[in-house]
Amino acid sequence: VNITTNSSSSPHLNIYADINHLGINACKDCHFDIYETFIGNGMGRSFNYAKKEYSSSIFDSILYDKKLDISYYPHWNNDSLFVNKYYHKFDLIDSNYIDYIIGSGHHTNSHIINQNGYLYQAPFTFYTQDSILDFPPGFESGNNSRFEREIGLECMTCHNAYPDFVLGSTNKFNKIPKGIDCERCHGPGELHVNSIESGNLVDTSIYFDYTIVNPASLSIELQNEICSRCHIQGNSVLQYDKSFYDFRPGMYLNEVMDIYFPRYENAEDEFIMASHVDRLKQSECFIKSDNKISCIDCHNPHKSVHQADPAIYNSTCFSCHNNNDCNENFENKEKLNNNCVSCHMRESSTIDIPHVTITDHKISIPNEKTNHMEKKFKGLECVNNDNPSVYSIANAYLQEYDRFSQNPAYLDSAFNYLRFIDMSTKEGLYSSIYYFFLSKEFNKISEIISDKGKDKILEIFNVKQYNNFDAWTCYRIGQVFYNQKKYKTSILFFDQATKLSPYNLKFLDKYGNNLILIDQFDDAKLIFQSIINENNQYVSAYNNLSRLYFKQYLLSGYEGDKNLSNYYCDIALNLDPINKKGLLNKIDLIIIEKKYSEAKLLLSKIIDIYPDEKDAKLLLNKLNEENYKNI
Repeated sequence: VNITTNSSSSPHLNIYADINHLGINACKDCHFDIYETFIGNGMGRSFNYAKKEYSSSIFDSILYDKKLDISYYPHWNNDSLFVNKYYHKFDLIDSNYIDYIIGSGHHTNSHIINQNGYLYQAPFTFYTQDSILDFPPGFESGNNSRFEREIGLECMTCHNAYPDFVLGSTNKFNKIPKGIDCERCHGPGELHVNSIESGNLVDTSIYFDYTIVNPASLSIELQNEICSRCHIQGNSVLQYDKSFYDFRPGMYLNEVMDIYFPRYENAEDEFIMASHVDRLKQSECFIKSDNKISCIDCHNPHKSVHQADPAIYNSTCFSCHNNNDCNENFENKEKLNNNCVSCHMRESSTIDIPHVTITDHKISIPNEKTNHMEKKFKGLECVNNDNPSVYSIANAYLQEYDRFSQNPAYLDSAFNYLRFIDMSTKEGLYSSIYYFFLSKEFNKISEIISDKGKDKILEIFNVKQYNNFDAWTCYRIGQVFYNQKKYKTSILFFDQATKLSPYNLKFLDKYGNNLILIDQFDDAKLIFQSIINENNQYVSAYNNLSRLYFKQYLLSGYEGDKNLSNYYCDIALNLDPINKKGLLNKIDLIIIEKKYSEAKLLLSKIIDIYPDEKDAKLLLNKLNEENYKNI
C-alpha cells in the first residue's frame, strides 16, 4: 500500500514519502529473536487461517437463535472449520466453510468467511475465558445478521497488518496478512531495508536511524499515539480526505481521525474493551505525571503480556511510589504478593463484549461501589483531540446514530453543530446531506440538489476514495429520489456511486433495481450478473433477477421467463432459506401456478418468522377468505 502522509513535525523519513510496507518476513531475517517472541503474543496471533493450530476454541455445543429458529453447529472436519445451520421451520441443513480466525484467543476467537475476496463475519464467537460459544457482539438479542456483516478496512486495520484493500469497495481484499506485524508500530520498512542493503548502516547506540520508527525514540505522547490507533476503538471520524490506511507511527492520530466515546454520569466504572489508553489517561497517576506515563513503561510489545513477570508492573509503580504508600494491611499485601495491579487496576467486564474480563487501565484506589444511580448521557467526548473541528463533532453524532444507537438526541446534537459548518464546502455538503438522510428530511436534500444543480453535485462528489465518502453521498442522494419515485434522476446518482465504488455490491444492487424501474431490463441483467460474478453468494442479486424475469413473464407470457424466475429464486432460497424477499418471490411464483394451498402454507411460515410482515398477512387473509384450493 502506498499512501502519502503529511505529518508536520516528524523527522522519520518513512512518514514523509510513499514508502511500501514489506511485511513481517522482511524484518525476520535481521530481528529473528524478536520475531520469535512477537508471533506468539496477542498481536502476532491476531489473525490467521481457520486451522486447528491457530484456534483456541472448543466446539462441542450448538448455538441457537430463538428469534430466527436457526441452530448453528461449528465443527472441525480434519483441519478445516465448518458451521452447519439447521433451519427448524423448514427442516433444512446447510453448511459454510470458515476461512479465517480473528482474535488471539486470549479473550475470543471470532470467525470470517471469504467470498472471492469479500469478507463477512460468521455468526458465532468462542469466548475463551469462560469457554462459551455465543453470538458475536451485535448479533445477540434478536439482531443476528448471519453472514451479512461486512469486514471492512476499519476492522482489518486494527486486527491485522495493513491489507491490500480494493479501492472502491467496502469489504473486498486482494490480499490479507496473517496477524499484526512489526510495521504497525515501526512504520513501513521499505526505506529502512533498502538503506541497510545499500550499506548505509547507522550506529543506533549513538544516533537515531530515521529510516524506521523506533517508538522508544519518540516522545511519550507519540508513543501512546501508536497504541491509541487500535487500543482506543470508539466512534472514529476520519478527516474527509483520509482513510484508515493513513496513520503511521510517529504521527499524531488526530492528523487522520478523531475518536469519540459517549460519556455518562454515574458510569465511571463502565468501559469498552478497546479503551486502554483512554482509561489510562483518566488515571490520577497519568494526570499528576504531567502525561508522562507511556504504555511501554509496562508493556513490551514484542512479548506476550501473559508471560510478563508482575514485578515489571510493580517496578513502574515504584518509580513514583514505595511500598509504604499503600494503606493495605501487611497480611493482605502478602496474600497479593505485593502486586499493585491486582488492587489498583482491577479485572473487570466490559460493556461491549460479553463473557470477557480485562484489566481496567484506569489506575485508581479501590472503593466500595456506591448505590446504583441513574446513568445519564452527557455527550460525546473526543478522546484524542482537545480541539476537534465542528465538522468532526457533527459527524461524530451522525455516525453514533447511524452505526451504534438510533437515539434521536444524537441527531439533535448533530444539527446544533451543523449550523456552524460552511455549507459551501464539500465537507459541509457531505455532512448536511448525511444529516438530512438520517433524519428522513428528504425534501431538504432535494432542495440542495435543486439549488446547486445535479451536474454541479456530480462534479463535486466525483473522487474514488478508500473511505467512500463521495460514493456514499451520491448513493444517499440517489436513494432520496428513488424514494420519491423520480427514477430518471436517482439513476444519475446511483450510476455515479457505482463508478466511484464499483465493488460495493449494495450500490450495484440498488442501481440494477433502478434500471428495472426505467425499463432497462437488459442493462439491469448485466448489473446483477456482474454482482454474481463478484460474489456468487450474494442473495439479493438472485432475488432481483428472479423478480426481473417474473415481471418480463407478466408482460410477455413467455414460459422461459417464468422458468428463469423460478431458477434464480431457488438459488436465492438455497443460499438463504429464510430470506424474506426470496420467500415472497416464491409466493408469487406459486400463486401464478394456482397452487393456493402450498402458498397458504408458505405464507404461514413467513409470518411465523417475520410477524411484522404486513403484505404476507394481507395475502394470506385474502386466500383464506376466498377459500382457494389447489388446481
